[in-house]
Amino acid sequence: MAEAPGVELSAVVDPDPEARRYADAIPGYAVLEEALAGAGCDAVVVASPPDTHHAVVKAALEAGKHVLCEKPLATSLGDALDLVEVAARVGRVLMVSQNYRYNAPFRAVQRVLMEGGLGDLASIRITCRRDTRTLFAPDDFRYFMRHPYVLDMSVHHFDLIRAATGRDLSTVYARSWRVPDSPFVHDPAVAALLQVEGGVPVVYEGDWATHGTETSWNGEWEISGEAGRLIWSGSTGDRGTGEVVLEKWGGKPSPVQQPELEFVEREATLQALREAVESGETPETAAADNVRSLAAMLGCVQSIESGEVVDVAGLLAARDVKL
Repeated sequence: MAEAPGVELSAVVDPDPEARRYADAIPGYAVLEEALAGAGCDAVVVASPPDTHHAVVKAALEAGKHVLCEKPLATSLGDALDLVEVAARVGRVLMVSQNYRYNAPFRAVQRVLMEGGLGDLASIRITCRRDTRTLFAPDDFRYFMRHPYVLDMSVHHFDLIRAATGRDLSTVYARSWRVPDSPFVHDPAVAALLQVEGGVPVVYEGDWATHGTETSWNGEWEISGEAGRLIWSGSTGDRGTGEVVLEKWGGKPSPVQQPELEFVEREATLQALREAVESGETPETAAADNVRSLAAMLGCVQSIESGEVVDVAGLLAARDVKL
């Protein structure tokens, strides 16, 4: 943030004085309200734990600030929709940092689908396998939270499905399980059958304690349509790199040209916020749209806990689903 063009980092807020030390010469505050009153900022980036998002984002919006929030926007649809309503009432931009969208391989996949390169879609398969047994600090919240994979990873993939196809997810049926030799108290592995609007099935598998070959954080994708299939596989080290291959039925596989992006990942989401504030245009991952990705994630949680197929659109109407 300190080096981002068009953005000036005016203050940081963290209740932990050790964390504030990382801000170096930037003014640090222990209390959000003091920073909002004294920092003279236009916008707030919220990167606090998920269960604090609703209170922190709402305080920033009501202080007249634009907000870029880490995913998930909130831990219930009621809280998320409340934030969307507050942002509309105060006339401020509220967007979610779905940073996985802002990489060249994904933009290549998205372009092929948006241009109809596969014809009518037939199916989508996504597999994401990572061994995170020692990735996080031993006391990291992910090792103790319920549904760690779904909350921290699936929201990325469900959002990418929506962005790539231009369609919402309509239903989800999911199961998760413990991995006994891992530090996760709850289930770090999940399998789900989802459906995209129009009846396109999505076979989805995620594992944060794999003993197998790891994939990119993006996962390995196979998207099939009437005209051919698209294969997206990436680096295990850098999710911004990878290969996208188009295979028309009866033809030879060929690589898909990827765009050159000025900004990627969280740099890109920060610039998207700035551009939205300056132009008055709605950003790509505005909270009002992102609640649909959140609903798919919460639907996955509800299906795991209930053992039933969950209607995602019904959750948006109900507003009361919590993690």
